[in-house]
Amino acid sequence: MAKNTTQIGEKLQLIPEKPGIYRMYNSEGEIIYVGKAKVLRNRVRSYFTGAHDRKTTKLVSHITDFDYIITSSETEAFMLEANLIRKYKPHYNIMLKDDHRYPFIKITLSEPFPRVVVTREIARDGSRYFGPYTDTRAVRKTLRVLEWIFAFRTCKRIIPSGPPVFERACINYQMGKCQAPCIGKISTEKYRGVIRQIIDFLRGKNEQLIEEFSIEMKQAAKEMRYEDAARYRDRIQNIQKLNRSQNVYFPDLKDRDVLGMYKEGAKAAVSVLKVLSGKLLNREIYEMQAADEDTEASILSAFLTQYYANKLDALPNSILLQTEPDDIAEHRVVFGNRLAIPQRGENRALTLMARENAFNFVEEQKLKYLRKSSRTILPITQLKDRLGLKTLPRKMACFDISTIQGTDTVASMVYFENGKPKKKNYRHYIIETVVGQDDFASMKEALARFLAKPEENEIPDLIVIDGGKGQLSAAYQMVQESAMPSIAIISLAKRLEEIFLPGRSESIILPKSSPSLGLLIHLRDEAHRFAITFHRKRRSARTLTSELDGIKGIGEETKFLLLKEFGSVSNIRAASITELCGIKGIGVKTAQMIISKLPKK
Repeated sequence: MAKNTTQIGEKLQLIPEKPGIYRMYNSEGEIIYVGKAKVLRNRVRSYFTGAHDRKTTKLVSHITDFDYIITSSETEAFMLEANLIRKYKPHYNIMLKDDHRYPFIKITLSEPFPRVVVTREIARDGSRYFGPYTDTRAVRKTLRVLEWIFAFRTCKRIIPSGPPVFERACINYQMGKCQAPCIGKISTEKYRGVIRQIIDFLRGKNEQLIEEFSIEMKQAAKEMRYEDAARYRDRIQNIQKLNRSQNVYFPDLKDRDVLGMYKEGAKAAVSVLKVLSGKLLNREIYEMQAADEDTEASILSAFLTQYYANKLDALPNSILLQTEPDDIAEHRVVFGNRLAIPQRGENRALTLMARENAFNFVEEQKLKYLRKSSRTILPITQLKDRLGLKTLPRKMACFDISTIQGTDTVASMVYFENGKPKKKNYRHYIIETVVGQDDFASMKEALARFLAKPEENEIPDLIVIDGGKGQLSAAYQMVQESAMPSIAIISLAKRLEEIFLPGRSESIILPKSSPSLGLLIHLRDEAHRFAITFHRKRRSARTLTSELDGIKGIGEETKFLLLKEFGSVSNIRAASITELCGIKGIGVKTAQMIISKLPKK
């Protein structure tokens, strides 16, 4: 779809002065941006007139067409925009990264005796959901507290509302964590009352619960039901203990969401502190997918749209913001008078607390990346030092030959960059010039074809050959004859994981625990796997028909590895138990079975 300036100009004249959403398309017909507007005509026209920031200028340069949807109100446009962003994930939109599927506390109200469980799926099944909880440990801890205070069921038993159908209760009843509705120890009405108390607890109405339990405790004591009175006393004490741990308190008992954000380069996060009935009960943190040039105001605006789109019917009394978002006037229409940007006092302190949580999240993400990088960079650095390489082997290629008795010989090349597989650089080679089984000649052909025309970004710092001195010698000769004789080359022999270098008679043996040896083994095994997979495809529907087929308990892969290693059934028959145990997946018992089934002739 080529950019048609005339067509766009004509469409701009027809845009109505009504609220709605608009979608921008690129030349491939992909939606690259979704936005909302109080007045569609003004907003869409603004993209094609005047100066813009760098991101908007880049966006406009890729727009080849647009369309729009008129909505009945700004609130409807607000919700539609969020849903379309979630559906299409446009390249130029700032997006709330909520793919973690955070857990919720679910109360199954559609059942006669509702359960209280943790779930990551929200369904329209009549259940009540609380969350999400971005701290998974916190939700598990909350559930454990609820079990001891209220004693409800978490099992999957289907319990009807009529007479009990089970004879015995589970251990939770004996522990005091369930009131055993399954055996009729509590009526549907009373159990529903417990569930209502749990909902009040999750909504932060702790003082109301303490008052209820106090009345129940006094009544139980009056009727000399001292065990029941003690249980109510314990519940009151547990809730009071929780109250003391919740150090933020507002006497007005109103619900608040407190939003704070932090941005550093392209990394950004928004923290939401949940204040329920005046107490800080939960913290949620969301990563935002943004660009370097996106501002805090634009990120906060995008978050408001996407986070609250499906919560407009259950908004808190107020939403406290750290800073003013873009399109504040449009957001005020949707949120009413709930939005506030406090400048001082305890509300301002809360927004700063929320920002600090967002800052810590971004810092943790950076540290996580650095730790991950160090896990891959350390083996590379260690390899350079241990082998005396001239350059850091960030780019490594490993070659492996796969054949069975000289048929369908293939070579594989796998490619690692910074210690991790880069699969788009993997290569297969069907060996064409070698007749019969000649691994040395096959390796030389594969290397010659690779070195003849490698892509500039594929030239490795180090080539690793699967084999010993012989394979290394053949490969080294081919590298020296190529246009890139300076590429370092080594080989890794299977038996003792010995490393051979050109011009050095003695092998290098690294400690088994060495990260650098682990990297080489990973590289070699990946080349081996890749070669075997391709070889199997080459053999197509042909099967390994040999005397090995008569041995039960040996799979196709084991047969393949045996024939690949020893070359023929005769050689396998002549092998010792120690030699057979050198094959992956073969232990002493299997080796003994093979020898017994293939007696020496």
